[in-house]
Amino acid sequence: MSKKRIKIIVAVIAVVLLLIKGKGLLENRKTEIANEALPSSGSVTVPVVKAQQGMMQNRIPFLAQIMSDKSIKLSTKLAGYVEKVLVEEAQKVKKGEVLVRIDAIELNSNIDALKATLNAQSNDLMLAKSIYARNIKLFDIGGLAKEQLDISQVSLKVKSSTMENTKQKIAQLDHQLSYLQIVAPFDGEIDAIFLHEGDLAASGKAILSMSNAKKKLLFSYAPVQGSMIKREQDVFLKNGHIGYVKSIYTTSQNGLISAEITLTKKIALPAGSSVNIEILTKEAKGCMVPSDTLLHKKESTFVMTYLDGTFSPLRVTVEMEDSNHILISPCPKQPIAQASEVKLAQLPAYENVNITGVVK
Repeated sequence: MSKKRIKIIVAVIAVVLLLIKGKGLLENRKTEIANEALPSSGSVTVPVVKAQQGMMQNRIPFLAQIMSDKSIKLSTKLAGYVEKVLVEEAQKVKKGEVLVRIDAIELNSNIDALKATLNAQSNDLMLAKSIYARNIKLFDIGGLAKEQLDISQVSLKVKSSTMENTKQKIAQLDHQLSYLQIVAPFDGEIDAIFLHEGDLAASGKAILSMSNAKKKLLFSYAPVQGSMIKREQDVFLKNGHIGYVKSIYTTSQNGLISAEITLTKKIALPAGSSVNIEILTKEAKGCMVPSDTLLHKKESTFVMTYLDGTFSPLRVTVEMEDSNHILISPCPKQPIAQASEVKLAQLPAYENVNITGVVK
């Protein structure tokens, strides 16, 4: 074995021994610190507070969009040129009010032609009835063959059927005239007008859009929050109650779940605006204490109660918490210390503790 290799082995062994010794010293120091007694002298000033009964709420903030509760685009079933737009954007309208008229010249021409045909068919029918009545009289006295009587009867039925068919066509065209008048299906407001006088309105092509005055809110959230958002939960805007969660959509957009809010109060903002809302996911009533009164230890959570000049730990369970307060049980009957956790942990060891706050 070469001298160089021996030196390397010796160096490695030395490093290992140093590491082992260092680790032992570190463990000993940790043990000394852990077993070190808390200060047994000196004085400290600490405020004390009493637990209060109250209501705590857990609200989650979201960004919601204001939308019209009902919004539609209106079009015509029959193609034609726009004759007249009778409304303007932002105008309020009533249900049944005529909004747009489509040119009906061609349709009226067809109706007039059918009415002329109907008039001629009516004359033919009257003649056929007269011939049939005469043939019956001739047949009764033996002056006409049965075959001729049957022919006149068939002719009468054909002309009657033809005339009835023409009446139905006129009724259909009269009904189609209603398609050329676009009327408001509900009370609301005109949002936008897409076509104007002289434009060709194709079947199914939007002429204008309108919405009702009622508004709703839509907001989206990540699927991981799905268990927190439920129907009927209250919704707040600037600490004021404005509605509740009406429904949670079964389809997602961009990986987010959407929910709809029904408003119980009006929001003075136009559709398309965004607002910051809060969803109430949980609320509870009980014993409330400031958040800086808890002492967390491995075995449990405690508050430091004060009685007859002495602080004692009381084990508690945290039921609910927000940024400033905590809901706990059981509720401490004595005042409790309010300080940092380091100071709370050392309170039992101090001989002199100056108390501020309510102690009764």
